Amino acid sequence: MSLFDLSGPESIKTIPFPTEQDGLLPYIRRRQPLLLSGIKESLPFIRDWNYDFFRESLKSIRIQRQSEDGIYHYLGFERIPMADFDEVMRTTGNGYALEPLKGRGVSEDLPNSVAVTLPAFVPESRFRVSNLYIGPGKNKSLLHYDETHSLLMMLEGRKRFILFAPDQSDCMYPYSPFSLRALLENRVVDSKIDCQKLDMEAFPKLGNAKGITGWLEEGQALFIPAGTWHFIEAEGRNVSVNYFWLQNRVRHWLQQPLLDFWLKRRAIDVLDQLRKVKHKLSAAA
Repeated sequence: MSLFDLSGPESIKTIPFPTEQDGLLPYIRRRQPLLLSGIKESLPFIRDWNYDFFRESLKSIRIQRQSEDGIYHYLGFERIPMADFDEVMRTTGNGYALEPLKGRGVSEDLPNSVAVTLPAFVPESRFRVSNLYIGPGKNKSLLHYDETHSLLMMLEGRKRFILFAPDQSDCMYPYSPFSLRALLENRVVDSKIDCQKLDMEAFPKLGNAKGITGWLEEGQALFIPAGTWHFIEAEGRNVSVNYFWLQNRVRHWLQQPLLDFWLKRRAIDVLDQLRKVKHKLSAAA
């Protein structure tokens, strides 16, 4: 059984890429996932962006290697020359690139030709980060949610996705906000479920989940509202760019899974403070 088999009767709606400031607002308020068409027409700066463009434009790129379970966990990044990454793409396939393009973590080597601008519906004051993702194919995410809204734009290749609404969080088996292991391993927004080997006996509530599945095709974007659980798997070589931005109301923070996220963040802040105190005590000894 595959996680994609848990799709319900609901299908995802497709709309033209909004060009007005409030163009996405009704869907944000309803926490409704969407496919947006016509991204290259609406955002001309990405019109020629594909793997060949980035291979020629970037001097280096930040990548991660597969874990033992074959998943990229967004941990343990290293920066390598673009030529070395191209070799990985052509041979072993053991490397997935995540390069910040705007916001926190942008490399000083990033050329002006890969600068991104924000869509009209992403408020500058609430924007967090835009990332470039490049994968060799068959790269998978974990089943997880984000505390921010996400817009994933497909520039080359295609990805299959399944989404579960925030009100199905109990079926997703999130880590407890009081799990020290989850906090230390940075599993704050992850599910305990192994998406490669579904164990319905260990996670029986998963059988009650009803997801929305679909394909994100080249030239489309997928809007994933904050708190929406998602699992994404690429088919072949793939290039995508996303935006993360925070636009939650108080009532959303009082609902799952964002309430758990808030509690986990407070726990992480306490752990960070304890580490600082320990460091100061060690230095003074």
